[in-house]
Amino acid sequence: MKIQLNKQKKGFTLIELMVVIAILASLAAVGYGPIMEHMNDGDRQQASQNLGQIQKMLLSFNQENGSYPCDSTADALLEDERNAEYNFGELKGDKSNCYFRQLFYKGNPSETTFFAKHTGTKEPDGKFANGAALTKGENAYAYVLRKESSNPEDAPGRRSVTGTSTPLAFSCVPSTRTPYTGDKLQFNREIFYAHAFMVKTDGSVVDLKDKLAESNEDDTKSVYAEGFNPFPETKKGRDTSPDYLIVTPDLLQ
Repeated sequence: MKIQLNKQKKGFTLIELMVVIAILASLAAVGYGPIMEHMNDGDRQQASQNLGQIQKMLLSFNQENGSYPCDSTADALLEDERNAEYNFGELKGDKSNCYFRQLFYKGNPSETTFFAKHTGTKEPDGKFANGAALTKGENAYAYVLRKESSNPEDAPGRRSVTGTSTPLAFSCVPSTRTPYTGDKLQFNREIFYAHAFMVKTDGSVVDLKDKLAESNEDDTKSVYAEGFNPFPETKKGRDTSPDYLIVTPDLLQ
């Protein structure tokens, strides 16, 4: 006589399933950040390269005009009769787009040079006429100026930076209604996973990630880490960062 054994299929218990889910969730949490950060490598690299190209255009402008784009160069471009046919848009104001538009009078650079792929930006449309150069979202970079001088002999308005190793432009700076001063500058941590880039007048492009710290007031923002200040000191050791203005890009959000 054959004896048939009833083989019952043993499944996972509720506790076992919960343990498996917890392990998978932990592995996902550990791996998600690094994986996503590396998926963003191409966009970060392009942003860094574009910032270097912007510095080259700014340097060429400085060599030709004796100054980086500022209020006085904006006035000079508008007063030049040879530029009467051009209308790229406002050439000075509270947005970096204005000052970067001055570069279009010297060789008409491509709008794509000012693009970086992140929230608030859009693909440039290549249009320049009738105030269409670098419209909202087509520029991703902040620009550095000096405050207006109290010396009446100096040119009025916001002035060009000087020096051989001074910050000239930044990436990942949130759009604001009024410019930052150099000592109050903040960065958006949610862009490029806390990476941010700075280009200096000497042409060096610096990744600031290890030089920034999470803001105590807003965990989506970065501020200078302790001991770091990108702006030069005077020979007597005075901090000059409050003397600088950073005009931000005109972003979609």
